[in-house]
Amino acid sequence: MDQLHFEDLGPEDFYPPEDGGVVFNVGEETNVTPDGGLKKKVLKKGASEGGRPEQGDKVVVHYTGTLLDGTKFDSSRDRDDPFSFDLGTGSVIKGWDQGVCTMEKGEVCVLTCAPEYAYGARGSPPTIPANATLQFEVELLHWISTKDLLGDGGVIKEIEQEGFALGSGYEHEHPKEKDEVLVKYTLYCGDEEMVSSSDEGVEFTVKSGHLIPAFGVAVPKMKKGEIAMLDIAPQYGFGEAGNQEKNIPANAKLRARIHLLDWKPVKVIEDSIVIKHLSLSDGYQKPNEGAKVKVTFNAKLEDGTVFEEKSNFEFVTDDGQVIPGLDRVVMELKKGEKVLATIPPEHAFGSEGGLEGKVPPNATVTYEIDLIEFENAKESYEMDAKEMMEAALTFKEKGNAYFKQGNYKVAMQKYGKAVKYLEFDQKYTEEEKRAAKKVKMACWNNEAQCGLKTKAYDGAKKSCNKVLAMDSQNIKALYRRAQSYIATKDYIEASTDLKNALLVDPNCKEAKVEMKRLLKLQAEYNNKQKKLYANMFGKMSKMDTKDKEENKEAPSA
Repeated sequence: MDQLHFEDLGPEDFYPPEDGGVVFNVGEETNVTPDGGLKKKVLKKGASEGGRPEQGDKVVVHYTGTLLDGTKFDSSRDRDDPFSFDLGTGSVIKGWDQGVCTMEKGEVCVLTCAPEYAYGARGSPPTIPANATLQFEVELLHWISTKDLLGDGGVIKEIEQEGFALGSGYEHEHPKEKDEVLVKYTLYCGDEEMVSSSDEGVEFTVKSGHLIPAFGVAVPKMKKGEIAMLDIAPQYGFGEAGNQEKNIPANAKLRARIHLLDWKPVKVIEDSIVIKHLSLSDGYQKPNEGAKVKVTFNAKLEDGTVFEEKSNFEFVTDDGQVIPGLDRVVMELKKGEKVLATIPPEHAFGSEGGLEGKVPPNATVTYEIDLIEFENAKESYEMDAKEMMEAALTFKEKGNAYFKQGNYKVAMQKYGKAVKYLEFDQKYTEEEKRAAKKVKMACWNNEAQCGLKTKAYDGAKKSCNKVLAMDSQNIKALYRRAQSYIATKDYIEASTDLKNALLVDPNCKEAKVEMKRLLKLQAEYNNKQKKLYANMFGKMSKMDTKDKEENKEAPSA
């Protein structure tokens, strides 16, 4: 549910307030915050014996959001789909994090959120204007306590020391399944210490886990630096078998003190390039296409052989100056970050290898990369009309170069990028608009040709449709769409396009050749259909004759 998200604030802005013993009576509007920016009016009292949710708990609510004039902009009730979020983590607007934590299970209230507790001066177009005060009718259905990690009493967690986020620019506070974690722990059975890691800790991936299932449950819910005590039921420990080597009996309840020392985020891009962060930086800005970057890296084969090292190496991204995988990885980094990237051959040196034999064919390579600094290329909205046209033509030429290399997938990406620079033509004169139109049509026609080469016929048709929407007599678009129709055996549509192409240019050799091929294919198709139906009717005739003969031989009743 996107409306409640507010990405300009960090989790540190959202910690629930101390309510100082404030009483919220039914029907009375009361300030939740001292500045009066968040007010609450209870419509229906909840179950006080259940307490209130705490920071980190997963709360489940129904809500209806309105402007002060009563205009409704969102409602989970209308969708019949309750909304859940982690309380106090900054995943929703500030008014929700600080308001819902004052509620009891089953309570219904109205939260009135001043702009600074909602979407501020930016608003959330098109439904929420700038500087809008919002009202939410909220029902707290239930919540899952962070203390009971699975909701079945199997792993109960108590935090001894709060952790912290990796950095302001990293999107997750907790490790994900591909991430590598460094954990220090001590395991107890009763009051007796049974197992412990070294002081340096033990490293493992979240997905693979370590020692007992409870660690795989707890670690993904921890932050860096967090220390927690776990009460562990047998099924999340060593189970019915116990562990003789560690003197742990069958069906033993365990306790564990676990410390998440560090973790290295791991992500996968392009379906196969694996990036493991060795160091992280704050902030959000990353190199864009065409950025000037400076990096230090060393590159190895799978056996550890170093085949290339560069210090303070400068290149322009997305310009074919380095292997595609290195290009893509660098555009995922922030200044000062260091990563270990595993790049498969299709994004590295391919089936032929490279660097004068240093990299063998079909080699998976590993790059340790440090992004020292970068300067981004201008985005389209920062450009004037001339710059936008120059950028579009540059990407078009890049597309042509990749097309000639047979790299049709990347060529299509470049043509698409070229068109994006020309989509918004408010800055253009009428003459410039006409020039932009020609470039766009050329890029779409080239996209269609890429689609034909890769047998992506539906995509090719769509690209041709864009051209024909601007110029219904464009011969290339008619011809290439006809080719696409022929490939999908839509012969009638193909015939219409080829006839139209020949009306525009009766001497078009390509269209004439394709029309001959189409007529031949149609004839072959028609003959097959005739034979199919002839066989079908022949079988039906034989069956009918057989039935008549059997009826003649049958005795009269």
